[in-house]
Amino acid sequence: MTLSDLIKDKAAAAFTAAGFGGAETLTRPSDRPDIGDYQINGALAYAKVTKQNPRVVADAAAAELRKDAFFASVSVDGPGFVNLKIADDALGKLAPEILGSGTCGYAPAGAPTKIVMDYGGPNVAKILHAGHLPSANLGEAVLRLCRFAGDVVVGENYLGDWGRPMGLMIEAVREKYPDLPYFDAKATAFPKHPPFTNDDLIDMYPAASARIKTDADFLARARESTRLLQEGHAGYRALWRQFLDMSVASMKKTYDRLGIRFDVWTGESAAYDRALQLAAAWRKDGTLKLDDGAWIIPLDAAASDAPLPPVIVLNSVGGITYAASDLATIARRADQYHPDIIIYSVDARQSLHLKQVFDAARQTGLAPGVSFENFAFGAVCGADRKPFKTRDGGVMPLDTLIDTAVQSVKARMDAGEIGRGLTDAEKAAVAEKVGVSALKFAGLINDKTKDCVLDIDKITQVEGRTGPYILYTIVRMKAVLDKVGAAGDKTPVMCAHPAERALLLRLYAFPDAVQAAYANRAPHMLADYVFKLAQDFNLFYHDCPIRDAGARTRAARLALTQYTLRAAQSVADILGLMVPDKM
Repeated sequence: MTLSDLIKDKAAAAFTAAGFGGAETLTRPSDRPDIGDYQINGALAYAKVTKQNPRVVADAAAAELRKDAFFASVSVDGPGFVNLKIADDALGKLAPEILGSGTCGYAPAGAPTKIVMDYGGPNVAKILHAGHLPSANLGEAVLRLCRFAGDVVVGENYLGDWGRPMGLMIEAVREKYPDLPYFDAKATAFPKHPPFTNDDLIDMYPAASARIKTDADFLARARESTRLLQEGHAGYRALWRQFLDMSVASMKKTYDRLGIRFDVWTGESAAYDRALQLAAAWRKDGTLKLDDGAWIIPLDAAASDAPLPPVIVLNSVGGITYAASDLATIARRADQYHPDIIIYSVDARQSLHLKQVFDAARQTGLAPGVSFENFAFGAVCGADRKPFKTRDGGVMPLDTLIDTAVQSVKARMDAGEIGRGLTDAEKAAVAEKVGVSALKFAGLINDKTKDCVLDIDKITQVEGRTGPYILYTIVRMKAVLDKVGAAGDKTPVMCAHPAERALLLRLYAFPDAVQAAYANRAPHMLADYVFKLAQDFNLFYHDCPIRDAGARTRAARLALTQYTLRAAQSVADILGLMVPDKM
């Protein structure tokens, strides 16, 4: 049971004893800690329904609550708000029961939900750049949050590995290496290691993409290569596989730096055959309608908040569209994982597309019983609120962005801000963890719908709403317990000092913070919670001596430190922060 649950039960019992059985207690933490820890607003709602004076209802319930020694004070404010101040002794004694478990009082509600999380989603043969960070970062945090909440989650990185970009790359390689056997329709054996590297591919793609804007012949050849690839041309399939293998190997190195590891790597290519099958079946049963040469699914206006454009399944030349691939992927996931929900971490520019796909999936009965969510996010940009660019004006590779954050942390170490006493090797390892965590926390601390502004100098500071501040505080907790010793999980906490009381109340709010973040798919709620928890701990650390306190006080404060570390580390793990041993 959480503290909030306990307060709600006591409030409900008091309302019933006062003669108002069935009233909603509407209990929540108080916005006015000077007059109460919790507030009950239920008298207003109950009085409105029963046509009674809310103040009379509140006064009667308050009289019952005053009989409970659990509360140090009970007061009624305004039209009928009941303010509750918990007795210090009662607050401290609850700590082992509520905070002594590994989940700090949090318990999943109901049966586990089966979820497929679609996040990451880069394109093959293109470099991972700064704009790829939000999908992976947010998706990983929500995945970890859902798993902490008891759900069964499969994380899938759905690659852009099919379609015209692959045709562009085939033609770009053909022009540079025309004698390779991939382009011989009769060839059956192909090089195990091609003469180009992943870096070569990354250079080739933007050039080829720019070229099709002015070279109609090159565009036509790329389209034909795409068609032949999709129809099974042996050489093109072998070349495509090498594109894919090279790109995935490179991507995994970058994602590993970020601590992001997908359960499954798939792509549009895996949906192609099924998309063709669905299109054929839908043409046969009349689901698809012919419209200006394309085959579409007209969407039912009554099923949406607003009328949506139709979903194009086959374009005017009979080609499978992105929407068709997405629908086929939904069908595959429904068959393979039997999920309750499929969640997408996709930027806001794709919101309309996904709404169309979700409505089409529901309308066609493609995945019965499956619901769909998309937590759209804003753009990622630098301190000037413009997209990250390299010095020559190109898109900033994600590894370069990470290196920039790591170097900023290293500079702070060299200046003596942090890391004093560490060896060079230790500094390098700590800088990597802190720099990566700084980027990740900066992308999670604000509402995901807003643009993420990454001012590298600010986000690597060891104070304020930053990842390094959270990490430094956690390392401080560990250092206290290492130097002074740990307390048992059954040790009660004392509330002799206001800082102890404030920290303990924040800890009791941990289950509520997790549940709110989970219900809203909102990692920023947990990021904000752990920042405030760190603030409360640092105030406690400053005002409440531990090592030099008397034995009973020392044990109680060690227990409070231990409980705080458990909660802070849990949030850090959910957010994917990398906590060093020293800092």
